[in-house]
Amino acid sequence: MRKRDSLTALLFLAPALVIIGIFGIVPIFDSLFLSFFRWSLKPGAFLGLGNYEELFGSLENLLLLVLLVVALAGALAVTKPNRGPVVRGIAALLVALLVAASFLVLGRVWKEGDSDMLRSLQITFWFAVGTVPPQLVFGLLLALALDSRFHGSKKLRVLFLIPYIVPVVASAGVFDLLFSLRPESMANQFLHFWGLGPLQWLREPSGVFHLLGLAGTGAGSSASWLGSWLEGPSLALVCILVFNNWIFCGYYALIFSNGLAAIPREVYEAAKLDGAKQTTVLFRITLPLLSPSSYFLALLGVIGTFKAFTSVYILRDAAVGGATDPTSVYIFFTFFRQLRYGYAAALAIVLFLLVVAVTLLQRRSLEKRVFYG
Repeated sequence: MRKRDSLTALLFLAPALVIIGIFGIVPIFDSLFLSFFRWSLKPGAFLGLGNYEELFGSLENLLLLVLLVVALAGALAVTKPNRGPVVRGIAALLVALLVAASFLVLGRVWKEGDSDMLRSLQITFWFAVGTVPPQLVFGLLLALALDSRFHGSKKLRVLFLIPYIVPVVASAGVFDLLFSLRPESMANQFLHFWGLGPLQWLREPSGVFHLLGLAGTGAGSSASWLGSWLEGPSLALVCILVFNNWIFCGYYALIFSNGLAAIPREVYEAAKLDGAKQTTVLFRITLPLLSPSSYFLALLGVIGTFKAFTSVYILRDAAVGGATDPTSVYIFFTFFRQLRYGYAAALAIVLFLLVVAVTLLQRRSLEKRVFYG
């Protein structure tokens, strides 16, 4: 009986497994094979780790980064709650030292290897920081507002979901007009209302921290890996982040609304009878019971930032010199414009391993805080 059930399940899963294998697993091994060659329009010479050496500057830098990542994973495994406070304290100090050492090695890669790739990873980091937390917060606030029983709440829910439904090309065109360089654009008119001058917006490559005067003069600050962080994300990238938040906040609100609908109303009635305050209900009942939705959206959002492409490609301007290009866009240009297929495959493998590492780190840090009751 069990064999029959297993065979039936396998038959139902077979179409999905075949599709995943052909379009998901096979391309990974194909990219790995490609990354060992100098591959352009036709197969070239076998390079071994030559593409990776070009990326990291030297095999020594690559080996150091691998050792640091392995050591960092081991140190994070020791910081479990069941460990003693002394052990966890030592492990936390070791994690901090390993992270600092990783930045020093990445500084060497910035000088000796592909600094453009590191810059794209830096932009990807700013993309994740500038989209995932705001989308979670504003999506939750919208869901809580829409969860209130009032006339027109369903129509308002559809209204917030429209930016996610509308094709990105059309919405990006409207957004480009809002942040136009013309003084009469809506964004520049808003600055004019407060007595400020117009900005270049999507054509401004300077970091926002530098524009706000928080990073000094900014002269030469981007010449090093550590110094490039001081300028912050470019203003053009911030505009694209605003666009992405505008698109996805409605989707996040929809997922949170479904999570709120699954919470039994009896729980809120019991809390009300016990005299619980609204803040207590929010932090002790609503947020814990919404943790599966929060975990799903956080995991999906961070993975989505590593493959963000469409909105960036449409809104990017060549005048900013790659200040808005995350790793996915940089790999695309390396593959389709430079026609360096082998090197682009090596970049894709590094990005894939990075996504796997970040996903595992998220699962380890967040999964135990998810309440499925």
